[in-house]
Amino acid sequence: MKTDVLRSLFIVTSAAGFLSACSSSKNSQQADVVQTVTYQKDSLVVNGDDADWIKPLAYYDEKTGLSYTVTNDNENLYILATSKIETTIQRVLRGGLTVLINNHGVKEEAGAAGIVFPTGNRVQKGDKMLNDRPELQQNKHVALDAVQDYSLFGFHEIKTPENFDYGKRNAAGIELGIGLNNANELVYEAMIPLSSFLNRMEIINLNRKSIAVGFVLDNLPGQSNGRSGGGGGISIGGGLGFGSFGSGGGMGISIGSGSLGRIGGGGNRQGKPTKFWKELLLARTPVTAK
Repeated sequence: MKTDVLRSLFIVTSAAGFLSACSSSKNSQQADVVQTVTYQKDSLVVNGDDADWIKPLAYYDEKTGLSYTVTNDNENLYILATSKIETTIQRVLRGGLTVLINNHGVKEEAGAAGIVFPTGNRVQKGDKMLNDRPELQQNKHVALDAVQDYSLFGFHEIKTPENFDYGKRNAAGIELGIGLNNANELVYEAMIPLSSFLNRMEIINLNRKSIAVGFVLDNLPGQSNGRSGGGGGISIGGGLGFGSFGSGGGMGISIGSGSLGRIGGGGNRQGKPTKFWKELLLARTPVTAK
């Protein structure tokens, strides 16, 4: 009798374990499923305010504490990232958030176009941050006011890294905004013309085009990211070989040591940046029912 009970218990436990494994595998597969972005029917103003975006945002990354969403219309790709976590806000404002776009739909830095924004809050000499003022650490409003510039690379019109003053136009037509919303959360916005990283046929067949969007959030000297991160930084420049940005030739980009902060004036050698990717299928104009 006892043997029968143990045998039954073993069968039930094994079945439960099997179902749990199947469920875990299914959830993992669902997380990797390529999702179609929402078509952006309403106009958006890129000004560091998320009042004109639909909530809640589509995705959340636990490693960084960033909520984000990606949409597109027939002309532009739109990206919004927000956070209410103070350490994450400081990492963005003082270390910069890098957004990568791989138009081949693969989660790789090689061949990706990128936006490094902001870049002006950390001028560094060696391992010392020259403008590591206490008020930048203690007051996000002061850090926000100190945002100065951004960098672009890998787009059709801007292949090699170039710096631009925040608020000034660039040849690619990319618009950026950063600010704090009514809930005192950080708001990071980007509007990227599709023509700056896709070719004509890809734009015509938007609903068949997948892209991968990556985020790289640098750590600050003396600050732990407080979450499990991974990977090295992104280096751009000598000794890294040559690749392609978008569809044009240009400098190579690789993950390893170093930091994208070199573009904007100084790298962060303390702590590893956190990075994550999302593969997405672009949307086309919804068909209106007659």
